[in-house]
Amino acid sequence: MKMSIELSEGNTKRRVVLLIVVFVITFAAFGYGINSLVSMEPGFTEITVLSSNQPSCGKDFTFYYNVGAGETSATEEYKALRTLYTRTAQESYQIFNADVEVEGCYNLWYANAHVNETVTIEPALYGAFALLEESGARYHYLAPMYEMYFSLFQCMSDQETVDYDPYSNEELREFYEETAVFINDPSAVKIELFEDNKIRISVSGAYLDFAKENGITRFVDLGWMKNALIADHMAAVLAENGYTAGVLMSYDGFMRGLGNSKGAEYSLTVSHREGTVVSDVGALHFTGEMSGVYLHDYPVGNGDGGNYYVRDDGQIRHPFVEPSTGLCKSALPEIAAFSPSLSCAEIALKIAPVYIAGSFDKEAGAALELEGITVYYCEEGKLRRGGEEGIK
Repeated sequence: MKMSIELSEGNTKRRVVLLIVVFVITFAAFGYGINSLVSMEPGFTEITVLSSNQPSCGKDFTFYYNVGAGETSATEEYKALRTLYTRTAQESYQIFNADVEVEGCYNLWYANAHVNETVTIEPALYGAFALLEESGARYHYLAPMYEMYFSLFQCMSDQETVDYDPYSNEELREFYEETAVFINDPSAVKIELFEDNKIRISVSGAYLDFAKENGITRFVDLGWMKNALIADHMAAVLAENGYTAGVLMSYDGFMRGLGNSKGAEYSLTVSHREGTVVSDVGALHFTGEMSGVYLHDYPVGNGDGGNYYVRDDGQIRHPFVEPSTGLCKSALPEIAAFSPSLSCAEIALKIAPVYIAGSFDKEAGAALELEGITVYYCEEGKLRRGGEEGIK
């Protein structure tokens, strides 16, 4: 793994409501252009999901792979990889979906539909629950808030947000405070893990009564972490099948460099929001195996607007919700974190307490270096790493 930094000579500014593209892939070692996508000559190619009536999470991800670098021809490898990627994207959509019942799939919806019962769920979902429970985090119990914020993000005007925005609706804010008491109490709601992929979402009688009175139907939701867990799952499936020469990225900031990149360089453009203006401040370049997480409290990249609402006064509502209050909070406009050894979800859970907070704890950010996580953020217009004074 190799990493380098490139700073912007002049800040390129754009309004926050004009979505910007964060992830950029460069292939300095390969001169293949559009023709390589057609002729399937060896080189890096975007792998997309096959057209199908079966829904998938393919639209949430971009996947580039160095086809033909091994013994198999580029065309044969492309076809096989695209089939596997399509199947994995479809399965991931089903497994981590809290909104849809899928016949024969014991997914997140199924788990929520069987609270206080011991049920068998999909192995990938069990692994996600095990990681979340081991971390001690309570973000996945914010299901009632996540649903409200999702409705807020669909609003077309400030007037429509009144019923969904706790910052402008005192009654809703009080409801969040009441709900947060249950969410942060393990005796009120918790996931119990058993052998053979069996779990039990235990919900207390008091929380069940409160839920019934207030129309709460879901107790566990992955919220902003969902694509981190999906990225890790898809990367694992690809690696198990021998595909490690590529990079997988989600539109909302989760990335997996699969390892054997054959000299290709990937780069993440780091941007900074100052008020309602977003500026590019630099790029982080890397090769080899790497997991990356880029959290931002403003819309970035194609399709990212569905996770945010920008008010007429410039205030932004985003999906990063603090468990203790149920309110969306961000200590910084953005933060980027990378590790060659940890997964996206592991990084996300480590940096979440630092990012989803009322103020930024520099010492906590710097301490993540000891856990194998390199953190970048912006301060006074400069790109900084951990506790450093600035990157020259």
